[in-house]
Parts: sequence; C-alpha cells; structure tokens
Amino acid sequence: MKTKLLLIIALFFSSFLVNAQEIGFLGNYSGWGDDTDMTTTDNITYTRTDYYFPATGLKFRQGNAWATSWGGDTFPTGTSTGSNIPVTAGFYDVTFDIVAGTYSFVTASPSDQNVSIIGDFNAWAADLVLSTTDNITYTATEVPLTTGDLKFRRDAGWAANYGGTTLTGTGAPNSGDNIPIPSNANYDISFNIDTFAYSIVESTLNVENFENDLHMFYANNSLNINGYLGQANIKAYDVFGKLIVNKERVEINQSFSTLLDLPKYQLSFVVIETNSIRKVLKVIPN
Repeated sequence: MKTKLLLIIALFFSSFLVNAQEIGFLGNYSGWGDDTDMTTTDNITYTRTDYYFPATGLKFRQGNAWATSWGGDTFPTGTSTGSNIPVTAGFYDVTFDIVAGTYSFVTASPSDQNVSIIGDFNAWAADLVLSTTDNITYTATEVPLTTGDLKFRRDAGWAANYGGTTLTGTGAPNSGDNIPIPSNANYDISFNIDTFAYSIVESTLNVENFENDLHMFYANNSLNINGYLGQANIKAYDVFGKLIVNKERVEINQSFSTLLDLPKYQLSFVVIETNSIRKVLKVIPN
C-alpha cells in the first residue's frame, strides 16, 4: 500500500511538472528578447503555425529563461544541441518535442503576421494594426499621430518589437530606442518584417491650412465651418486611427454646421477635405 501511495504521489508531481512547461522560441529576429510562445495539447510536442522568420539564428527555451534551452546545427529539421538553429527566411509551421529534443520547420502558406504600432498617440495601449497585401510589407495611411514616441511590434506583444531613432530607417529588434514623432500630424506608415525597414512620413496632403479663409470649430456637438463654399468630405478618427465619422460630398455653405457623434471626453481628430484644402481639428467633446 505504501509503495502504491508513493507511486501515485510521484505520478502526480511528474504530471504537475510536465503541465508547468512554457515553451517558446527567440532569436536575432527578435533581438533575443522575450519568447514567442508555442502551444501544446500533450505538454510534450509544442507548435507554432504560419510564423514568418527573416534569416535568423534561433533557440527554443523554457519559461522565458536560459536555464533550459535548446538549439540545433541543422535546418529545417534536427535534434537539439547548443548551437543556434540556422533558420532560412520564410513562413513556417514550427514543431518542437521537449522529450526527444527534435524540431522541424515545415514551409507554410504566407499569412498575416499581425504587425502594429503602439506609442504615445494611443497611450501605449490598444495597438493600431497595419494592413498588408503580401504579408511582408505592412502599411497604414493618414494615421493621426501626436508628438511623442512609438514602436512597431508583432502580435500586439513585446516578444518581437522594433524601435529606432529616426522617422525612416531600419528597426532595431528589442531596442530600447523609441521612434520619435516630431509633431501632431497625419502620417503614412510602412514596415517590412523581413528587412525591418520602416518609414513614417507626413501624408501628402497633411497641411493644416492651404487656404487661410477657411475656419472650423467644434461646439455643442457640432462642427462649424466658415469661409468655404462647395463640396467637402468630413471625417473623424479616434486616437487609435479608427474612422468614426465619414460624411462624403457634403455641400458646405456660409456658416455651415453639422452634428458629429464623437465619443465624450476622448480625443478625436476631425478632418475636412476638398480638392485643394485639408484641415485637421483636434476635439475633446464634453
């Protein structure tokens, strides 16, 4: 009976230890920072699907620490050693067996890698996700940014993040540098997940006032426009760059006023656009 009880206790603790494993991978592509987490159904075989790697050295490790880690000498399959696995650029389904120490990288179809920006413009919360047509270059246009800093990152987490010191350059993985935004304006943004090349440039029409006679102000939940006659598009964005108002081809007359349903006590950016004018108004409704 005593032997049976000890066996049950041993099995219990063995199960607990297996269940406790957190396995991930990291490498040059992420600046050897935090782990990109993997998932498991049996606590032995861990996977991550449809993940893009630039050419990189890579290791698996346990618990986001170096106490237990696994490398390899061969690619796309192999058995763990102390070396960095020489990963060739591409999209892969990744599998790692923590008991056998074996790994494999199987070519996968290109997929959206969820690249986003985060910074002072959104209080370092709720990433603004960029869009892509080739799953390599990610872009966003006319994004209202505020003076301050930002970074690019993947999966809305810090496992793979990229900073810099200029508006155009090559992102440094897991860098302490934040990209400085010099002024409140709309920007066109681009980031390449293979080369880490990025650009943040003011939108082509991003000029506060092409025509000094046009004036606009917000009062009593309404946008008021003076000094312009003709058609215009009226748009409003929240601090995350989400379009919340879109009125197209509005006929503007003298002393024009229109109701705008903007979120109370939150910063919004109201934009009026014509063929020759583009003005941006910052609004915090109360």
